[in-house]
This record gives sequence, C-alpha cells and structure tokens, in this order.
Amino acid sequence: MNSVSNNLNSNITYKLFYFLVLVLFLRVDLVFENNTPTGGDMGAHIVAIDTFIKDFIPNFQINGWSNDWFSGYPLYYFYFPLPAIITFFFNLIFPFGVAFKIMVVMSMILVVYSIEKLMRNTPNQISIFGATAGLFYVFTESFTIYGGNLASTLAGQFSFAYSLAFANLSIFYLIKSKNNFRFPISSTFLALCLLSHLIPFIIYSPIYAFYWLSKKQNLNQRVLSISIFLGLVSRWSISLLVNLEYTTNMSYTPFSKLEDLIKEDILPMVFILISLLVVKGKNLIKNKTYNIFDFYIISSSVLLYFFVPEGALWNGRLIPFFNLGVVFLFFKAIEIFIEDIDLFQHGVSVLTITFLGGTIYYLYIFYEKWSNNQSYLNLYIPIILLIMIFAILNFNNVAIQLNMLIVSLIFSTVSFLPHWLNWNFTGYEGKNDWNQIQSLYSQLDDLKPGRIMWEPNSDMNKYGTPMTLMTIPYFTKHTSMEGLYFDSSITTPFHFISVSGLAKRPSNPVGGLSYINNQFDKGVDYLYDLGVDYFISYTEEIESKAMNSDRLTYLFSTDPFSVFQVNSSKIELINQDIEVFSKVNKQQGILSSVFRDTNISNFFEKAYENFGELDETRIIETSNNILIQPSNKKDLEVRELKITNKKISFYTNNPGELHLIKISYFPNWSISNGLGPFRTSPSFMSVIPNQEYVEINFQKTALENNSFYFSIFSLLLSLIIFIRSINNVKKI
Repeated sequence: MNSVSNNLNSNITYKLFYFLVLVLFLRVDLVFENNTPTGGDMGAHIVAIDTFIKDFIPNFQINGWSNDWFSGYPLYYFYFPLPAIITFFFNLIFPFGVAFKIMVVMSMILVVYSIEKLMRNTPNQISIFGATAGLFYVFTESFTIYGGNLASTLAGQFSFAYSLAFANLSIFYLIKSKNNFRFPISSTFLALCLLSHLIPFIIYSPIYAFYWLSKKQNLNQRVLSISIFLGLVSRWSISLLVNLEYTTNMSYTPFSKLEDLIKEDILPMVFILISLLVVKGKNLIKNKTYNIFDFYIISSSVLLYFFVPEGALWNGRLIPFFNLGVVFLFFKAIEIFIEDIDLFQHGVSVLTITFLGGTIYYLYIFYEKWSNNQSYLNLYIPIILLIMIFAILNFNNVAIQLNMLIVSLIFSTVSFLPHWLNWNFTGYEGKNDWNQIQSLYSQLDDLKPGRIMWEPNSDMNKYGTPMTLMTIPYFTKHTSMEGLYFDSSITTPFHFISVSGLAKRPSNPVGGLSYINNQFDKGVDYLYDLGVDYFISYTEEIESKAMNSDRLTYLFSTDPFSVFQVNSSKIELINQDIEVFSKVNKQQGILSSVFRDTNISNFFEKAYENFGELDETRIIETSNNILIQPSNKKDLEVRELKITNKKISFYTNNPGELHLIKISYFPNWSISNGLGPFRTSPSFMSVIPNQEYVEINFQKTALENNSFYFSIFSLLLSLIIFIRSINNVKKI
C-alpha cells in the first residue's frame, strides 16, 4: 500500500471537508448573531477585551490600567494580549460580540490545523490522520478548564488554545517546512505563542531550542529569527517579568494521582497504543514518521506533572500536553499500522466494508442522540451527510474509511459540547432570566458611579454564567470588585476574604486564606476598608442581614437583587500607627514570585496578617529611607475626585499629610506634586501631596519605554536582514 497520508489526490477537497465539519459543529450559525457571548469565564472576558479595544488601542497600548475590577488592576501586564488584538481586527468589520465569537472559533480551527500540520509526513500534503487527530483532541470532554480542548475554550481558555496552536506551528516550520524562511517564520509563531499564553511557551521552549540549535541554517536567518522574536515579545514580556511581585499566588492544590493525568476519554487510546507497541514496537520506533518532539511532549508532561516544584506551575495545566502527546503517538501508530496492511490491492477490501459499516453505525447513534432536538439536528444532518459522502467517494481507500469511522465515533461520543456551544453563543440576551439583569443594570445606572461588591452565587449561571455580575463595568457606568484574572491583582485575596462574609455560598477560590464565612458584620467592615460604594445581595438570607445592618443604606430591590449603599470613602488620612516595610530588591521579588518562595519576606504576607487590624495599623513599603509619619489631622475634605484609567486627581484641605488612596498599588503610578505613591496595606497606595491639588498618573516606566525602543530596533533589524535575504534568494 502506498503511503496513506500522502496518497491524497486533492488537498483542497480534504481541507474543505474537515473545515466544514468543524465550523458546522462550532455553530457558525450562531457566531454571526449580534449578541454578547457568555458561559464560564468567557462571559467575563468581554469586559477586559472591550476595555482593550476602546481604551488601549486608541492610545497605541498593549497594556495599561483598568479600574473595572479589584479596585483597579494592571490589565494585560500579566494576562495575554494577543487574543484581544485579534478581536480588535475582527471588530473592524463585525460588531463586538460577533468579533469575539469569531476569535474564539478561530482558536479551535487553529488548534486542529496545527495538529494536522505537525502530523504531516510531507510538508505540503495534508495528513488526514492529523486532521482526525485534531478533531479528537479538541472534542475531548474529560476536562473543562486546563486548556487546549473545546470544553476549556468555552470556559474561557481561548488564550491557551491560541498559544498551543502557535507553539505547534513554530515546531512545524522549524523541523518540517522546506520554506527558505522557516527559521524566522517559526520564531514568529513562537513569539505569538508567548503573547497568547505563558504555559505552552514554557513547555515548548526547550524542544524548540534543541531543534533551533541542531538545525543547519545561515547566520542571517538565525539573526533574523532572533530579532523577530525579540521585537515582538520584548515590550510585553519584560514588563511582565519585572512586575511579577505584584501578582497573587492562587495556591492551587497540585494533583498527585495517575488517574488525574490520564483522563477517561484518552485511556482507551493509551491501551491501544501500548498494544500496538507490543505487537509492532520495532517498526513503530524505527519509522521516520516519529520524531523527538512526539516523545518529548508526552515525557516532559509526565515528568513535570509528578516532579514540578509546588507553586512554580500548577500541574493540572500539564494534562493538555499529555493528551496531545498521546494523540500524536496513537494516530501516527495507527497510520503506520494501516500502511503495513496489504490485504487487498484491487476491488473492495474487507476492511473498507467493515470501516464503512462502522461509520454508518456511529453516525446513526449520533443522529439518534440529537433527534429530539430539531434545532441541533438541522445543523448536524449536514455533518452526517458530509461524512457519508466523503466515505462513499473514497470507498476503496482503507485509510480514509478508518478516519471516517474515527470521526463518526468522535461525534457519537460527544455529550455536553453542543449544549455548551448553544449556551455560550446565544449570548446573555438569549437567557430566559436576562430581563432580571437588565432591570438591575438599568437602575444601577441611575446611581452615582461607584465601586460595587456583590454576593456571588452559582445559581447566577441561569443568566449566562455565575460570573454574570462581573459584566457590571461593560453594561453600566460602575466598577465591580470581583472580576477575572485573579492572579493579576494584588487586591484579589482581600476581596475574596471580604466577600466570603457577605455570601451565603462564597466561592473562596484563592487557596491558603482564612476566610470569614458567615461573619456578615466583619464583611461590612471590609466594605468600608476597601472603599466599596454599593453592595448587592442575591439570596434572601444575605438581604435580611443587610437590611438589619445600620451601616448599610437600602436603596432598591429588583427581584432577586437588593442594592445597598456603603458610605465609605476612596481617600482617607492615615492616622493609625505605621509599620514600615523595607522593600526587597527586584531580583528577590521576581524569584520569590516565580517560585512562590515563602521564605523570603514579602509585603503581602505582612498585609495579610494585618488585614483584620487596619483600624489600628497600616503597613507602608518604602526603600528610600523616607520618613513617613501618620497624620494628626481628623478633618479631611476631598473635592472634585476624578478616577480614570490614566489619572487620579482631587483637591485636599490637608497638603503635607499622609493620604490613603483606595486604589490598588502598582509601580507605574506616579504623583506629580508630592511623595509616593507608597504601597500600603492591604493593597492600596498612599501619597504625601505638597499642595491642595493632587494628581497621580499611570505612566510607562523607563524600562517599558526602553523595551519598546528595543522592540522597534529589533523589528527594523529584522526588516533589513529580510530584504537582504530576499535579494540573495533572487540572485540564486
């Protein structure tokens, strides 16, 4: 039998087949409906990406400050900007909701495409086994948060999907492509991988470096690849690295059991793979279809899963790479196994009849499973017909018949993905109870803009996601204490401690904290400490407690929500005792953040211990031997307070005194007329203004500006080398 993967008479036909099957399943009919996508974390990601498009892009920024969540946080300093950039470009043509959904769907298409590319034996010839492997990988349903598959992507992990796809493409162009510029192309994809998500970049970098160093290439191409990579990633990656100490350690509990690594939908594949290795081990190992990468991706994920230092990387995020390694080894083994079969050279073989019969059987199961849902069935019938037509037209091809059998088996075993796609892509607006949220948001907009803390509850999933109220900044003029990107804000732990006392069923997502569950009065104390303006109850129990609190003012109710005013302040004089914390050097701060080294004294540990004693003591971080004294004044008058993503300004009647600003600290904040800002417990900043008018600006640091110039230089160098390389190619 001729080589299976390369014996295809029409690349376009087969590419079109897999593309149509994939996009039809991904509900392309809903993608182009103009609504606001929801579901899991996805329903909150819209807030950050919307801010990026509206506030950052016009100012030529890839990261900056956002007041939307957590008393303010650095947006896209620690999370990944590329999916937001992709959404922006789609948004030039389509409405925001449509652009966002296209971005999500494209991530899955790219994952399948990248797996198919890496499975190719010939660079320019589609691998039908690779395409099927890609479908299998994205349609696994055994996990919904670790990344890579469709289930995780629908939960909001589209950044991971993009990163994985770009990582795969970087390896393909480095080891399989015959393109004259494969080095710079591969480094471009590696850069895009890093700008999409950090974890695939960490996993793929060692094997990429191995191939990069071992492959022959002229000096110009190597310099070009380096300069392109540095030009694309320097500005963002340097700001991430130097500011790691201003992130939150989520303290995830690592897995320790083998069954947590090998999920149930991948387990049969593992057994079959082991069986094939036993039967045809030598042939499989010697076959040039395999390469070092195939064994690296599975072995590295297994080793890191069991031996990665606790805190450096949550080992649950390694499961997608183990799955990918199994998929590569399995489908390549099956391809080799089929190629060795020479049972029938002419006419119809027993295998093709068997595989076609199996395909029809599993397609029938697929049909029966969704026959009670007409809206789904109307879409899935074309998928069934496509598979059948493809199988019949290639009746004498054992390999294609086997792949159609596997594809139909994949679809027949899918359970919740169609429902989740429908749930997410019908948007918030398509939910039966969305009118309750609309009523709440409409009445909130009648109030003075402020910071809102709300009672979390998993029952709010009926509105689209349990995180629905994270969209307060998107749909109203207010900000929300709770949001996504928990790691990105140093206020995150203090918010979740506070809200744990104000909720019937708190989520308590940050590990290692002492929560105050069922301590409502303590939670109210923290509302004042965190500068919250409004509190929203969801359950009757919490509503009753809020009604009975003399520190909360009832404003209005709209079923099932009740809204209360908190008479807190954003600016206060610090007249408590002060404990000065000596800032650790930058290197120690970075290392302790990367490896979560608790042996190094850090500000958070001090602030966390002090959180319940804010009325008595404030901890202030300084490294300049500046004498900081508490204020002895009591009468603070703040006028014309303005808070934007770029500036905080106000008038004070007490210049020269230590002022607490209840907005999250970050080193990019700079006061124009005074001392500070100083990091101040729990997670805020303080300043000593030298005049009545106070202005604090969020600015690029010198290092950020220098890294931007370095990026521009690197890209210009790349352009020069690229032009020279083209001219050299033309001469040849």
